[in-house]
Amino acid sequence: MEEFDEKSLARYNGKDEKRIYIAYKGKVYDVTESKLWKTGTHMNRHFAGKDLTDELPAAPHGEEVFSKFKIVGTYKTGTHKTPSDERIPKWLSDLIEKYPALKRHPHPILVHFPLAFMIGASLFALLYAIFGVKSFDTTAFDLMVAGLVFSVFAIASGFFTWYLNYMSKPIKAVIIKIVFSFVLDADAIILIWWRSAYPNILINVRNFSFDSLIFFIMTLLLAFFAMIIGYYGGELVYPTGKK
Repeated sequence: MEEFDEKSLARYNGKDEKRIYIAYKGKVYDVTESKLWKTGTHMNRHFAGKDLTDELPAAPHGEEVFSKFKIVGTYKTGTHKTPSDERIPKWLSDLIEKYPALKRHPHPILVHFPLAFMIGASLFALLYAIFGVKSFDTTAFDLMVAGLVFSVFAIASGFFTWYLNYMSKPIKAVIIKIVFSFVLDADAIILIWWRSAYPNILINVRNFSFDSLIFFIMTLLLAFFAMIIGYYGGELVYPTGKK
């Protein structure tokens, strides 16, 4: 079985109609036939002709994915051990090495709650404006509060992930997410205060009250801000732009 090193493996990067190889934990796999590795890139963030041992543990799949591909050789640095990250405490570095998913997954999991709640608040406010059912107004307010509470954990985990995976570099998608996260929360705080001070503020929207219409529009904006955050979060995980 052929032995590869960094230089020899790099030749199989999928360019110029060459075979597409990747290395993982000391083994070299031929992924040429996989549609997910077309042109030598995977989801626009992983590149063929490289050792991906450091990159794949945080992916949304386990090692079983490699069972689909033929092993064509060995990688001479296969005894690889991920070095400790000196930027974070040793206990946390050891924990991440043991459970690599912690490096990437907590924020995507936590962020779904506030985004869904904020979009839900807009939806139920719209349903109330159409049908006038009081429970829709109550549900919109409850979802708004829940979204604000959960956003604290989502934002905190987001900053940690940004620091851990991107060394806090000013990436466009991340900056947009940060800006709109705080805009979203500011909007929610104003709406919660307003609704608490004037419980019938949304109810009066059906009477075309000016204040109620402003409140209603601000509530609909929660969904708009949440969708922007979700879109750029998706851009980080599954980039659509060409590299």
